[in-house]
Amino acid sequence: MGFQNTSIRNILSEALNYGGIIVDVREQKEFAISHVPMAINLPLEAIRQGNYSLPKNKVILLYCENGGKSALAAKLLSEKGYRVINTVGGLKEYRGALTKVSTKGD
Repeated sequence: MGFQNTSIRNILSEALNYGGIIVDVREQKEFAISHVPMAINLPLEAIRQGNYSLPKNKVILLYCENGGKSALAAKLLSEKGYRVINTVGGLKEYRGALTKVSTKGD
């Protein structure tokens, strides 16, 4: 089973079109600094270890910083039967607003 690719610039519209889940595969620290709105954090290492729970009835849209980790995550998840869209270009190519995790004192 394979996966689709799309530009990171389309991630929000694709998520809305498919009713999908946006997944940031970077580490928690990176996610906390900034991430795509509506994204959840599921680091690549957790995917490699099989330490995740995602609905199989949803399209999973993956991204990372540059595109390499999300492509690997897309391969791993698609092999497990998930419908996956990898977003090419990573956050370096994303031009939309970003969200950060607020902590006490922010």
